[in-house]
Amino acid sequence: YALLFSFLICIFLSGCQNPIEPTFKEKDIPQAVKNICKDEYNLDVITQRTPTTLWVYIPLAKILHKEYGIKEDKIFDEEIMDKLRNILNTMGRVLISSDKTPEFFALLASDINLGLDYTIIGNVLDIKKSYAGFIPWTEANRRYVIKFKIAPTAIKDTGAEHLDAYDIKLQDFLAEQIAQRIAMQFQEEELKNYFKVDKFTGRFDNDRFIFEYAIEETVKPEKKINIIKEILSVVSYCIKTYEFKDFSYAEIKDLLTEDKLILNKEEVYRGSIL
Repeated sequence: YALLFSFLICIFLSGCQNPIEPTFKEKDIPQAVKNICKDEYNLDVITQRTPTTLWVYIPLAKILHKEYGIKEDKIFDEEIMDKLRNILNTMGRVLISSDKTPEFFALLASDINLGLDYTIIGNVLDIKKSYAGFIPWTEANRRYVIKFKIAPTAIKDTGAEHLDAYDIKLQDFLAEQIAQRIAMQFQEEELKNYFKVDKFTGRFDNDRFIFEYAIEETVKPEKKINIIKEILSVVSYCIKTYEFKDFSYAEIKDLLTEDKLILNKEEVYRGSIL
């Protein structure tokens, strides 16, 4: 599979004897995204590029559904979600059709009336793999890092003044994705009836991953579920998937009991402790 994927990317992006000419040059990526969003979807976006990341900003009159807070399953406005999907699709189309790309892309949608920021961060290689069929879209979606926060500086910001277009780094992206995956896992059907997730955070500090969690067992499951094993399984999977090795150890801390587990790189990759 690895060889086949390399072959497909080689054909797609160049490097084979008779390569297909890329549609976009690296320097044209930000403008190409802007043009397609405007021409095909009538969306005015602002783009910024850092060495590792393509940022796209869109100011919106609203983000939340009109029944937010009334119905549990109503969070985001459906029309707005369609707009964001169109922008993400545009970013994907341009990035997989370019000669060189940044490592990451990020979409910041701001409610400029209420002051809310909704950010979606993705890894470009994940998008290329999903377009090539090497990972299913369900898994590709799990790899996005999603952030939603109150942002007073977003109010009336039609020009991306409050956009902090920073360089996204793989270690930080991984820490946040892992924390998000675990929080979501404990809210899925198999586990949500037994556990309540109060907090789960992940960060990378110097050469170590640090994960902190507060997960309460609300109902005793029929079959014992080991929280640490569930967490370690996700940590190991993600770090191995992205082949990230530039770290010394991972620390997992239970905020409720103050228990702490420290794993070296070999233990993380193995997904278990001897």
